[in-house]
Amino acid sequence: MNRSTDVELIRRLAGELPADRARELDRRLAAEPELAARYRALERSWAALAPPPAAPLPPGITARVMAEVRGGAAPGALSWSLAPTWVRAVAAAALAAGVALGAGLGHGPAPVSDLPPMAPGIGISPPESLATSYWKAIEDATESAPTAGARP
Repeated sequence: MNRSTDVELIRRLAGELPADRARELDRRLAAEPELAARYRALERSWAALAPPPAAPLPPGITARVMAEVRGGAAPGALSWSLAPTWVRAVAAAALAAGVALGAGLGHGPAPVSDLPPMAPGIGISPPESLATSYWKAIEDATESAPTAGARP
């Protein structure tokens, strides 16, 4: 079992493998018991990552929400009119500053890039699959880990 085989198995689980490669891998899984055992182990791990099913809504939630909508806010609920004047003033100032800052962002000079201009399709690699990204992260972590006998 090597890294490229594990990548193919993970891509098969994620649905990223093209149909012809998936059929070829299925034939190999039927012929090689060791590979099939590795795939089943990865499949169990993959299934454990799935989120649990959504919990059902509590009984009567729809009626309570609609009663709240029809009746307005309950007595004692929070309201801007109950906030101190200084809180309302600070909130209004923050809103005005945010609007002014947002309006000013589009009026500056265009950002200068030190990267050379690229023609479409030149020097651009295709997006990586989930499995490839995973293995690169593992390799980076392994390379940066200190060795057992090394001293700082």
